[in-house]
Amino acid sequence: MSEPAAQPSVPGPTARKVNTWAYTLVFCALAVAAAGGYYFYEKSRNPLPPPVDEIKSLKDYVARLATTQKLADGYADADGDLVADRPADASKLVKVGDELVFSVVGTDDEKKLDEAEKGWASFTAALAKATGKKVKYARDLTSPEDQMAGIREGRLHITAFNTGAVPSAVNTAGFVPLFVPANDNGDYGYTVEVLVRADSDVTEPAQLKGRSVGFVALSSNSGAKAPMVEFKERFGLLPVRDYTFAITGSHDRSIRELAAGKHDAVCVASDLMNDVLARPANQGGVSKSAVRSVYSSKPFPQLCFGVPHNLPADLQKPIEQTFEAFKFAGTSVEGISVGRGRTKFIRVSYKTAWAPVREVDQKLTHLFDEK
Repeated sequence: MSEPAAQPSVPGPTARKVNTWAYTLVFCALAVAAAGGYYFYEKSRNPLPPPVDEIKSLKDYVARLATTQKLADGYADADGDLVADRPADASKLVKVGDELVFSVVGTDDEKKLDEAEKGWASFTAALAKATGKKVKYARDLTSPEDQMAGIREGRLHITAFNTGAVPSAVNTAGFVPLFVPANDNGDYGYTVEVLVRADSDVTEPAQLKGRSVGFVALSSNSGAKAPMVEFKERFGLLPVRDYTFAITGSHDRSIRELAAGKHDAVCVASDLMNDVLARPANQGGVSKSAVRSVYSSKPFPQLCFGVPHNLPADLQKPIEQTFEAFKFAGTSVEGISVGRGRTKFIRVSYKTAWAPVREVDQKLTHLFDEK
């Protein structure tokens, strides 16, 4: 009997290979989705601030400026010098104790505050000697608005405003402009300079259409106000419509950012420009060969020192005498003024010297009027 034929062997079921890549991809997708969900959840709880509306900010500033074109109610100007008179009522005079408070242009830059406090130390010492009072440098006044509030509230007794802020300080805070730093010849003006990089194809402001401009601050005469007026009147250019702008916060930063390619042009004061171009790079300077000017304005007065209109006359007199007698040579003030050629203070007439600045302010309030 023969053996039954052998049946071919049938292989049993084999184990399926697990596709680990598929699991990895699924895991990554879930992780990304979870992260995205968390991001949008957090964003909804802490939304980012909306983009700055440049045209709205500018129009709001222009509208506020229009309200500061004359002396505010409560101030008198019997002599017609456009500056508030000292009150005849002694009870309205500011009460000054054993300490006078002094400041220069407000800033929130700690390094600049340190430089200013040290730089003006010789002058504050001279004020202390003349008045018999301690003189404190105010470090908490970080803007022109802070300075104006300090004057109105009787907390600030001697200060300097930048060119563009002087009219508002006079009209809204009772600031009395008295002295400006000047050179040996009594010159104290500066010009507005429109700077471009040395390799730029721009040769005049008219060619800035469609380009970007760096402004120092909307309240700065040389760094924004005067250039905007000039751009409109001489070259037919309006901000936002014809060129974009960004606020840099300082003249030296404007020049550094221009050299770094962040703007097509910047607007600065000539004296502050000379400071930056004279400094070595490791001290925040920029080489003269890196930038060039394509426009220079007529002269404007620079920063101005003064006092509140309600400062007692017997205190104001020795303060004025200190300004008149003080010479920068050999003092700490020389170190912060030599680059600008300033050697002394001279008395200034607000009515006359600030006429071109007031004209800029008046024209700026009509910046967006149709021609």
